Amino acid sequence: MTRFPALPAVILMISALTGCQVLQQPAQTKDSQKTSKTETAATDPEHKTEEEQGNKPSKPPFPDTISVKQQLVQTPARVGGKLVLGFAEIGTLTEYGLEMNAKIDTGAGRSSIDARNIKNFERDGKKWVRFDLPRTSKGNVSLELPVKDTIQIKVPGEEKSQTRYVVNMNIKVGDITQNLDVSLNDRARFEFPLLIGRDFLKDMAIANVGKKYIANEKVLDTVTVKVPADDKLRVKKQIDRPVDVSGLALLGELEQVHIKGFKNAFKARIDTGAKTSSINATDIKYFTKNGEKWVRFKVVNDGKSQTFERKVHREVSIKRHGGLANQDRVTVFIPITLGQISKNVEFTLTNRTGFEYPILIGERLLSNTALVDVARQNIAETKK
Repeated sequence: MTRFPALPAVILMISALTGCQVLQQPAQTKDSQKTSKTETAATDPEHKTEEEQGNKPSKPPFPDTISVKQQLVQTPARVGGKLVLGFAEIGTLTEYGLEMNAKIDTGAGRSSIDARNIKNFERDGKKWVRFDLPRTSKGNVSLELPVKDTIQIKVPGEEKSQTRYVVNMNIKVGDITQNLDVSLNDRARFEFPLLIGRDFLKDMAIANVGKKYIANEKVLDTVTVKVPADDKLRVKKQIDRPVDVSGLALLGELEQVHIKGFKNAFKARIDTGAKTSSINATDIKYFTKNGEKWVRFKVVNDGKSQTFERKVHREVSIKRHGGLANQDRVTVFIPITLGQISKNVEFTLTNRTGFEYPILIGERLLSNTALVDVARQNIAETKK
């Protein structure tokens, strides 16, 4: 096979004679490739950039909704301009900055406070009293106050009356502050050291024993809600929830109670301080019927009497004020009508001859059923 080693030289010679140029194409660099792409995009009408194809550069998305915290706040209720108080509230002795748990008691004419180690003495020729308040927001506190009055408490069934000192105090519940003559009483056996009576409530407040601690605003809950981002400034951070008193009957401090078999109505004291209602019963006799405990008793009203026989529901121990021993009673159910309220009510049986009213309506009936306005009497609407 014949080789031609001089062939490249021949070709160069021919190119020189003819005026043609033969150049070796250099290798493309990265920069030249980028330039080529740019030129191609500019000259090729079919070529589209990423932006033209809809692939925009990524940016943080603007949220359609945002989370906002809201507080649900309980706000006090008013009926006829009067503040609604629960079964229990916080009472403040404003002059001393002391807070105490207080029970709202429409059966008590005068407010009283748990006082221990009571000692009377004279100062500048006047009667004073020194005593301890054991259950306050600051623990045990000793006070010295002038004696405003001395009262004798006659307890039915007891021969000897009890002497109690009365002092003057400013007491605040909710937004109401009253200057009261408060009796000093050992309330060690009772849950609440402060008792708020009709002297505080009259013309100012209404009792709702179905709820507790409703006289002041308080946060019930904190919730997180999602709202449109552009509504952020219009979202309320506090949602008010007024105390609900709808559907409750309104009763006065005294009302008329009807019991089947009696033509005339019974006068009744509406007493939020009593747990169970009670009725004046005499000639109480126990007997057994079908293996169960029953009771026979007589009820008298306006000179007319009626004998009842009822199955004993339970036995209860009634706490009595002034350090008196508890009193054991049995309870039975008796159907009554009070305004538009018709219920089979649990009553304790006791001789109430020494009391002004033969029937006392207590918390069990009133809870979630009625409000009590001690400034009024006999206001229950008659059932149609």
